[in-house]
Amino acid sequence: MVLWTIQPDTVFKLIYTRGHYRYSPKRTWMLDFAETQYNWLVFQMKKRIGPPPEGVNYPVWAWYRWSLTKKRPDLRGIRWWWGRKGDKFYRLEVDIPDSDVLLSDYESWAGIILNNCLLSDTEQEYNELEKFYASLNSEEQKKFLAKNWERVFDITQFNNRWSRRGETVQATFWELKKEQVRSYTPFITEGKR
Repeated sequence: MVLWTIQPDTVFKLIYTRGHYRYSPKRTWMLDFAETQYNWLVFQMKKRIGPPPEGVNYPVWAWYRWSLTKKRPDLRGIRWWWGRKGDKFYRLEVDIPDSDVLLSDYESWAGIILNNCLLSDTEQEYNELEKFYASLNSEEQKKFLAKNWERVFDITQFNNRWSRRGETVQATFWELKKEQVRSYTPFITEGKR
């Protein structure tokens, strides 16, 4: 499966010196880390694509589809909001076996799951889910939320006034090997951070 990942210069060099990259928060630019949600995703990955290699705790992230009209991330826009001004990054085109990748809807992940909310297709459904959720005890709520979040793996294109999915699709996998990199494009960020 062809994917694109955006990685800082330190990760790019690591791939070419060690021959692989495994996620490390010390090496990756990340604004926020919602531990409950990321641990839930790790559990889903173990269940759906198998266990990680020894010593791997969190996945590498990539894009399967950047938008409905572009598969790969467009650097003309990314360079303005990715990282701090003047940072060097690379867009890597990689080829990972399908069986090693878990695809999910980016909008659902970033807009709903990271905010610890429920996924729904309509406002009416959301109101019904919220009412039911509120009636549960704390332990039941955790289970209900975890089950509801599995909808993030539905990447079928859908768009109405309430919900949108399948437009931007992200990919997670356990490690990136040097031989999986098909090409790369360096870029310098222009953002003001």
